[in-house]
Amino acid sequence: MIRDAHEANAAATPADFELARLRAALPEYFDKDGDFRLDRLQGALSSADVSMTREGYELKFLGKSYAKYLTSTRTETVVVPDLEHNAKATNAESENLYIVGDNLDALKHLLGSYAGKVKCIYIDPPYNTGSDGFVYVDDFGFAAKDLVEKVGPRGIMSRCPAEFLRRII
Repeated sequence: MIRDAHEANAAATPADFELARLRAALPEYFDKDGDFRLDRLQGALSSADVSMTREGYELKFLGKSYAKYLTSTRTETVVVPDLEHNAKATNAESENLYIVGDNLDALKHLLGSYAGKVKCIYIDPPYNTGSDGFVYVDDFGFAAKDLVEKVGPRGIMSRCPAEFLRRII
């Protein structure tokens, strides 16, 4: 199983996940070689008076294509439910399943095994867990005095509206 995933990952591309979704939803727009036929889709949309535009919102960040690649690969791990936690008296009658592991790997396993059967997934964010020594600073609040110390009185006078200044100084 893991060997098969490893071999499949060797040929994976960043677009594989999206293409698989398109192939499942719109198989008629793929040719016999498995290539997506955009011209067919555009023809169908234009005949239905659907306008197409290239404008829209986009999230850009360094590593985006690598993140897409990771979503296109199969997981090479084994994720096991936390049987001790799931067997506790408070959880005995629950239909919930508690899994500890890498978020992406766990989601890939769930997608394969529980697709269409899961009502809710709670993912504990990886920061501030205390397990790896990394602490994400998520408290950005500060007092007015701290603001004056950070920016300086002149910086505040040149950047802040007068009403705001009256409240903090």
